[in-house]
Amino acid sequence: MLEYRVSDGVCFLRLDAPPLGTLTVQLLEMLRAAVRQANEDVRVQGIVILDAADYFGVGADVHPFQLIVSDEDAILTSRIFQEAFQEIEDSSKPVVAALAGNVVGVALEFAMACHYRVAAVGTRFSIPQVNLGINPAAGGTVRLPRLVGPLVALQMLLTAATMDAAKALELGLIDAVLSHEQWEDGLRQLQPSAAVKKTRDRTEKLADTAARSVAYENAAKGLSRVRPEVVAPQKILECVRTGLEESWDAGLRRERSALAECLATPGARSKIHLFFAARQTAKLPELGDAAGATVNSAAVVGVGTMGVGIAQALLAAGVRVTILDRDESLVQKGWQRICGAFDKRVADGKLTRERADQMAGLLTAASRWQDAAETAFVIEAVFEDPAVKRTVLSRLEEACSPHAILATNTSTISLDELAAGLRHPDRLIGLHFFNPAQRMPLVEVIRRGSTPPETLATAVKLCRAMHKTPVLVKSREGFLVNRVFLPYLQEAFALFEDGAAAQGIDAAAIEFGFPMGPLALIDLVGIDILLHGQRVLHRAFRYHGPISPIAVRLVQRGCLGQKTGRGVYRYEPGSHTPLASDETAEVVAEVREETRRQPRDVGREEITERLVLRMVCEAYRVLEEGVARNPSDLDVAMVLGTGFPEFRGGVIKYAHDVGVDNVRTRLEHLAAVYGERFFPCELLRGKGKGSPDGSNTGT
Repeated sequence: MLEYRVSDGVCFLRLDAPPLGTLTVQLLEMLRAAVRQANEDVRVQGIVILDAADYFGVGADVHPFQLIVSDEDAILTSRIFQEAFQEIEDSSKPVVAALAGNVVGVALEFAMACHYRVAAVGTRFSIPQVNLGINPAAGGTVRLPRLVGPLVALQMLLTAATMDAAKALELGLIDAVLSHEQWEDGLRQLQPSAAVKKTRDRTEKLADTAARSVAYENAAKGLSRVRPEVVAPQKILECVRTGLEESWDAGLRRERSALAECLATPGARSKIHLFFAARQTAKLPELGDAAGATVNSAAVVGVGTMGVGIAQALLAAGVRVTILDRDESLVQKGWQRICGAFDKRVADGKLTRERADQMAGLLTAASRWQDAAETAFVIEAVFEDPAVKRTVLSRLEEACSPHAILATNTSTISLDELAAGLRHPDRLIGLHFFNPAQRMPLVEVIRRGSTPPETLATAVKLCRAMHKTPVLVKSREGFLVNRVFLPYLQEAFALFEDGAAAQGIDAAAIEFGFPMGPLALIDLVGIDILLHGQRVLHRAFRYHGPISPIAVRLVQRGCLGQKTGRGVYRYEPGSHTPLASDETAEVVAEVREETRRQPRDVGREEITERLVLRMVCEAYRVLEEGVARNPSDLDVAMVLGTGFPEFRGGVIKYAHDVGVDNVRTRLEHLAAVYGERFFPCELLRGKGKGSPDGSNTGT
């Protein structure tokens, strides 16, 4: 696992990290022993640490965090890494970390303990432990401020921001950037003559007390927007302040205790759960040995909001894109929207002009079916109407190569329904992007029973090229995310009918952890869009209950949401701020009078319970039916696709934390009061395949 080689006075310590590229405690101890050996070796003037790929970029093994059950365990884990890295920093001979690729988390903490850091061109640096709900605990909070200054350090630590090699060199995080051709000679030239330069002694960027105060104040302002369930940002600030205002050793002690405090919170445990759930989601045995083809060109049919967003995501991945619509004026508008979006990012400083022009150069506009003839991958993104989609897919099948993959961006319609008119239905696959498609990280990859593994593999490969997380689901109305999330939105209208105020419903969801309330979200998406999805699910699953008469009446009045300035809320011209709507109040009063329903006071607790447990109930049905392969897929998809709070770990994790028995009892009560939409399925009642906590389920 570790190679010790001396050449021309330089000791090269080459680490062979495990398959996941993780720095285990065993490997750490071997590294410490090798550094001691090199310090005693008379042939050695300096030490270079690399891994099997000629650079060091491994991170910590995160699995032990799942096993930590006490404060003492957390403190011991932190101490092991801190002491190992301190021993490297205390080496009497200069130590160089040779870095490349993505130097993340503990890998960066290790590198900062070395006396010099040399990076290959293209190396990127980050310290993203905050995303796991924990603080860096291997010396990162005391070393990073000494290298880049408190302001930049806190920005990196609190936001998990990534820094490229050029910026890292400018700020002092690294000492040199070498091209591949310069790599070995550059390391040799730097090493033997270098002096020991301990990070601990680097205090020149700490002298300005006013600058330190500004850094602390800026960080504190950001913390005011952090949920109380997420404690890591506050602990990180405390660690940095302690290490700078008290002492180095005090900072290390605070790191250790802070890690214990973070890991004691459900929020951190949930974030760590999601980290491993995402790894589980990436495992796709359904693909077998299929590697998938690389998609170099694609066509997007339909240039509405989704088509334009999908095209942008493809262009950003370096894919040549043909946008196609039978209406030439719509194609031109789509072209302008795409290029306009690039121009805006350039103006905002988020994209270089060169990069924007490069992406625009990959874009082609077309209005004839045959213009997609040479394309091997076609994404249909037209209006969510089965008849329209079937017509478009049939025309594409006629125009395209027999080997072309046809993907539909349907959000709710079963693939079996769409494949019915195709001569070769096996070539059809679902790729459900989420709006806005150029930014949202999730794509549902929808398969039919006969979908070939190679087709699936190609779709998955394309999603990953776009830096999306693909979640494989079985074709069934609503698939995974909308199947679980639309009932939540539907329940918001049911609460509205019962007497809850719109603002109260939204406030309860935000308090639970959603970024916005369900009714405000419905206005953003469009009440007409919600109604369409509800109708699809209502036809497929009768237990869903009737479609909200309030929603139907609002659509009949033309109150579609933000796009019309009138929805559940009203909106001033040019504003997205929801305001109370007299028209909606009138509609609600009409519906209550017609249904003879008397409004009642609906408390915050009931609102939250009905909204969330409606999702939980449906999520277990999705697992029971095998639409989702496993609980990990479901949790990852709901967090990435709907904004379900990360600190709660996903729908199934939330149910597990509350207690499956408690969930089942409450659902049975709600079903008795409000109907079968709340009735727990067999899996949740412990009578189906697998267990109620969601393990051993799926296909």
